[in-house]
Amino acid sequence: MDTNTLSQYVAGRIRTGISKAELREELLAVGWSEEEADAAYRDGVIALGAPVPHEGIRPTLSLRSSAADIVVNFFSFILLGIVATALGTLYFQVINKAFPDPLDAMNWYGEAASTSAIHYAIAALLIGYPLYYIAMRIWFRTFREDEGRIESKLSRWLTYLVLLIASVTVVGDLITVVFTFLQGEISARFFLKAFIIFAIAGGIFGFYFLERRKIQYKKDIPKKVFRDFATVVTALVVLGIVFGFFAGGSPETTRQRTFDAERANGLAALSSCVEGYARDLGQLPVSFSDLRKSSQYAYCAEFMQDPETKEDYGYRVVTPSRMEGAGRVGEFELCATFSLAADGPTEGTTEYPYGGAGAAIWNEHEAGRDCDTVMAQLGTIAPTVPLEGTDGTLPAKEIPVK
Repeated sequence: MDTNTLSQYVAGRIRTGISKAELREELLAVGWSEEEADAAYRDGVIALGAPVPHEGIRPTLSLRSSAADIVVNFFSFILLGIVATALGTLYFQVINKAFPDPLDAMNWYGEAASTSAIHYAIAALLIGYPLYYIAMRIWFRTFREDEGRIESKLSRWLTYLVLLIASVTVVGDLITVVFTFLQGEISARFFLKAFIIFAIAGGIFGFYFLERRKIQYKKDIPKKVFRDFATVVTALVVLGIVFGFFAGGSPETTRQRTFDAERANGLAALSSCVEGYARDLGQLPVSFSDLRKSSQYAYCAEFMQDPETKEDYGYRVVTPSRMEGAGRVGEFELCATFSLAADGPTEGTTEYPYGGAGAAIWNEHEAGRDCDTVMAQLGTIAPTVPLEGTDGTLPAKEIPVK
């Protein structure tokens, strides 16, 4: 059946009172494509005598619609950049979690930065991807409903710019993979990341290649092709979000981890305060009250409480004083209740927010109440002597020797 016969058939069916949806389903059932069915309906309506807009007003209508087309298209490209970046970041961080690099463990901020990147990528995908999907539906619907519409030159150039960037990314990624392989640097972590870049850039190139054939060259690309494309991309986005929640933790887990980090920082600072007090006064503080009463260490009060419960950390003197080589040392214990178990930086790491001999140990703790013992160097105190002019029965003044 040629298109003229199809138009006559459609016109006859319209006269019987059949709806457009029913007629469309009827044509699809016998093998006509969606685009052919829509075109046949249009021709059938014209055959029934429906007036066609005069060609003289076409330029005005195109001018009015082109501004909206540019806005939708430009907005979709901004969203595309957000979605592609977020998806790549999310999968990269998931790979980092699944295949940890020993060098990452040397960075104090690595864990927190990775978790933050995962959560930001999830947020970007939850907002950006649905908006991009809607923008592209509007874009395709605009040209499907008006086959005579011509897109603006700016939209066309923006699309080809995206195709160029995607092509260069794919080629660069392949060169990097081959070069790395020839250098002997073979790891699952690297190749998975290279595959992610290739998949994202290749997907963008493939989608807009089909989009050009459909919009610019008016080729008959079945709607099912774009629908399947959207299904695959949506599945990858959803899968990435699910992996991200497992790798980065839920909001409640992140909250607990943040409180634990504050506890570790507070204990490290408090440990430094106790060690400083011991060096200056030659003895360990009996309790936190000694630190609060000291003008030099009163600032340490801000580190003495749990950031969530506002209760004081546990503190006790384990060994008041003992000889260690040529000097005296004391041992004290600090305790806190942590929400989650955590393994801190590897041995030898020195990048901690606060100094002190015991600063490193607070980043390794179990869930629940966890205590650690720290050794502090005790300063030397001068012998006790009577104050000048006394008979030796008045209280003596202890003078610390610096």
